[in-house]
Amino acid sequence: MFMRVFGTYAGSLRKQRIAAAVALFLALALPGPDLRAELLFRSVEQANGQGSSPIRKYSNPSDIAYPRFSFGTAAPAEEVRVFLVGEVSRADVDSAEVMLGLVQSGKQKIAGNTVWLASNGGDIDSAMDLGRLLRKRGIFTYVAKNDQCFSACVFAFMGGERRGVAGRIGIHRPYFLYTQDSPDRQARFRHLQKVVKGYVEEMDFPDSLYEAIMLVPPQSMQIVAPADLKRFYLEGISPSSEDIADAASARRLNLPMLEYLQLKAKAPACPFPVAFHGSCDGTAHAETASGGAPDKMLTHGTGSTVNPSTAQRTGNTGVNPRRALGSY
Repeated sequence: MFMRVFGTYAGSLRKQRIAAAVALFLALALPGPDLRAELLFRSVEQANGQGSSPIRKYSNPSDIAYPRFSFGTAAPAEEVRVFLVGEVSRADVDSAEVMLGLVQSGKQKIAGNTVWLASNGGDIDSAMDLGRLLRKRGIFTYVAKNDQCFSACVFAFMGGERRGVAGRIGIHRPYFLYTQDSPDRQARFRHLQKVVKGYVEEMDFPDSLYEAIMLVPPQSMQIVAPADLKRFYLEGISPSSEDIADAASARRLNLPMLEYLQLKAKAPACPFPVAFHGSCDGTAHAETASGGAPDKMLTHGTGSTVNPSTAQRTGNTGVNPRRALGSY
């Protein structure tokens, strides 16, 4: 009798453990419905006049439909605040293409020439392609005070022509999602290393940034210290981009380069972002990517608070590990 009861209890316990394991697997392996990043925008004019303007999506055709004017009259460009929230995916690269098309056609103007980022990671290849698009068009990137850009998001952020950080940047070593013991796994990882290092060089960042990324185990997250943000060029502008900007400014002012640099050295420091044509935006930045108090649909991009010094030492940010690690 005892053995039969014990056997029934043991079988029930095994079923509970199996059910718990399955639930854990699904929680870790399946993305939540709100995790995929969205490249979003809202009208600056409406926000300035009426508080918070509606959030719209570049992936939604009705949100990017602009009226046609008769007799060839062009409608004035809508000034929009653009922000990326959630885990980066290939769909966001497509949305960025749509955004750039609207800018080129004169239908939109990106406020501050800046894309705001609030993301815990995602697909590294998509993040790199997004970064390349932003760099090609000379767009700036920014992480607001209450936001964070972790993991693969950092590669999209690196694409900014100029970059500003009021929130947190988090890095770690890339990894593969699959666990199969394939004979070429090591070769594949070495190729991944070359891709990452190549992107760092392509975007004109120092080798020390690549080394810092590779030093952090994939299960950890290191918050980049303020001093290192500047040392890695994550905050500010990369040397080759600054040289191009300096040369353009010197030509515009009809000055020799040396004379322009001497003039630049005497000028007061300009807060990020530095707009084109020498103007300076000294206004205070909003605390979130969306431009105000965190919207319910955007809260997954802001994460939770953490002591940066502790995070650098332990790699513990207090955020959901699945979201923090993403696909990279």
